[in-house]
Amino acid sequence: MAGFENQVGFTISNSKLQLAEVIYSDGRFVLNNVDEAYFNESLNFEKDKETKIFSLLQGAFNELLIKKPLQSTSVSFALPFELFYVMQVPYDNTLLHQDLIEEFKWEFSVLYPYLSTNDFVIQYFEVEKNNLIDQSTVIVIAIPRKFLQIIHNFCNNNNLKLKFIDNIHVASERALMLNYPSASRGLTMSAYLGNKYFSLIFSLDGKPIYFKVIPLNDAAEIPSLLLVETSPQKSFNISRNQIDNAFITGEEISATIIQTLNNALEIDFKYFNPFDKIKPDPNLFGNKYYSEKFNSFSPSAGIAYRLA
Repeated sequence: MAGFENQVGFTISNSKLQLAEVIYSDGRFVLNNVDEAYFNESLNFEKDKETKIFSLLQGAFNELLIKKPLQSTSVSFALPFELFYVMQVPYDNTLLHQDLIEEFKWEFSVLYPYLSTNDFVIQYFEVEKNNLIDQSTVIVIAIPRKFLQIIHNFCNNNNLKLKFIDNIHVASERALMLNYPSASRGLTMSAYLGNKYFSLIFSLDGKPIYFKVIPLNDAAEIPSLLLVETSPQKSFNISRNQIDNAFITGEEISATIIQTLNNALEIDFKYFNPFDKIKPDPNLFGNKYYSEKFNSFSPSAGIAYRLA
């Protein structure tokens, strides 16, 4: 396929490095590898020095290479919630791109007055007025430049070509949309359970219209949080009976968790498989990450599938 390079999607959490490698062979896409390696100690992104983060990342990467060398030099990364700041605010859709960025920086400085906007890289998604949100809004996602620099240095150190960096839930959405065509029709709710965070993305006909990241003390809070987030609000006029599809992914999602949520919300959550539509290398049939823990690899798969 012209324009496609073999590529690896990595996901970094506070405890491990995960990968999904996709190659193009004999006229088709093939899932070549799915694996993970734990860090020697947990990462604390707020407190750890850049040298420590780099060292732990390199150690886990070396472990993965020893088990199976990569066939790809193009790589992308999905990074954890705690590195990002997310806001959804009204905006003037007549403004030019640079004027929008300046407006977002101002909004960001109001919400986070203790942070310098110059230290962040900003990504945004425009959301047109619709039957759930009564004005044009924009989803703004910001990440400190220093973490992008760590990833950039890591790639240079390992002769890798860095393509994309994204939030784990946003990355996961690409795997969802590619594997489940129903997710691109009507109103879809996607939930992601991460380390100390729970996030929701609502999409209307395949386009994100609402994104919220919620700090989490423990999983027991999730049903009540979802009841609130799927009830009419001033900024998001939703009701549960409007939801056409519901998916959940993330770390340690059990059948019990899904059944509890289904009972609490009377919504049929689907435990989605990010590898459902891609042909696997035959060696993966004996790989427990591919056959059993596939759900936790949705960010790695999604960022590996990304073409632009």
